[in-house]
Amino acid sequence: MNASVKTVCKKNALKDGLFPIYLRVTIDRKSKFYSTPFSCRLIEWNEHTGEFNAKFRNYIVFNKTLRKIKDDASDVIDLLQKEYGIYNLVLFDKYYSKKENKNLTFSQLLEKELQILKENGQISYKNSINDTYSALKKFKSNIQEYKFENIDYQFLTDFENFLRKGGAEDGGISVYMRNIRMLYNKAINYKIVQSQYYPFKEFKVSKYKKRKIKKALSNKEFQQILDFNINEIYSARNARYLYIFSYYARGMNFTDLAELKWGDVENRKFNYTRNKTNVNLKIKLPDIPIINEIFDFYKLYRPYDTHYIFPILKKEIKEYSDKELKDRKDSVLKYYNKELKKILDFCNIYKNITFYTARHTFATSALRNGVNMNIIKQSLGHQSIKTTENYVEDFAENEVDEVLNAMF
Repeated sequence: MNASVKTVCKKNALKDGLFPIYLRVTIDRKSKFYSTPFSCRLIEWNEHTGEFNAKFRNYIVFNKTLRKIKDDASDVIDLLQKEYGIYNLVLFDKYYSKKENKNLTFSQLLEKELQILKENGQISYKNSINDTYSALKKFKSNIQEYKFENIDYQFLTDFENFLRKGGAEDGGISVYMRNIRMLYNKAINYKIVQSQYYPFKEFKVSKYKKRKIKKALSNKEFQQILDFNINEIYSARNARYLYIFSYYARGMNFTDLAELKWGDVENRKFNYTRNKTNVNLKIKLPDIPIINEIFDFYKLYRPYDTHYIFPILKKEIKEYSDKELKDRKDSVLKYYNKELKKILDFCNIYKNITFYTARHTFATSALRNGVNMNIIKQSLGHQSIKTTENYVEDFAENEVDEVLNAMF
């Protein structure tokens, strides 16, 4: 009997635009596919070797995991041959599924997800999952013993009450519940738990109110930052330049700006993959004086011997551990936010504005200029239109009146 195992990239894209990686087991010319926790862009996959190529972040680490998956499958085939003297896909499926998922608890899958996010560099999402885990440990000291069947409607209701007693509001509770729901959906897909136990049919995460906080600058306020004489507060030059660049780069996140290299940009065009979501975005910067000014400044101002455009990272990413990289970015961002506040105070802009609001300002400005919401969604790299809707500010009452009056 002939048998082979290989990891393959299926060409059916997921909702996030990535392509799923499967384990393919072939016995006597009959094949069956088993899902893995991985997905990637097509350009990050080597079809010949059945592994990630160098374009995939931390590809060496992930390829070791892929080999482990293949080795485990091969071990099952060898075991069946040794114990039964025969093997086929039916026997393999029963033994492999049982071997993989038999005793996987809620915490074990959560910890597995944390490891994957860490290795994939999705630090923000990893921190969100970890915060959820910490809250669950405080709620139930023995949460490690809980199986998915134990995470039922009553458990979620009690967890919500526990969080509210601790002062949590709808926004924070919603994040925790969405993270738990994500894990439960994965558990069902991995056949760890049957769908009949799914508690979110009755427990609705959508019930939590999302309070839209005004985070965007008006066009007039953003123009004040553009017109600001940097000689007034020269220490804030980097904060101002990066905020402006983020706006014109369609709300590019600080963590992604930190990793943008000179070699990435050609004729004001560049591609990048968002650290937070792994979504690939294509950016074309406008041909305006301020963009030229920013590039000209940083071609001369090079405090660190790196290939990065902006002076955020002191050394190449590969020289940082995950924690060091996060700490470095957080430290610089905290400093830039303080410097940005100095500019806002000087301009008499009294809003709680941080660097991140360049993203909201871009989205709101685009909407006010008549850009379709779906185009804004694509520009921001969002996976859901609801997320985009929460980014933009509501129109003022006089703006609504003006538009509606023009109809009559």
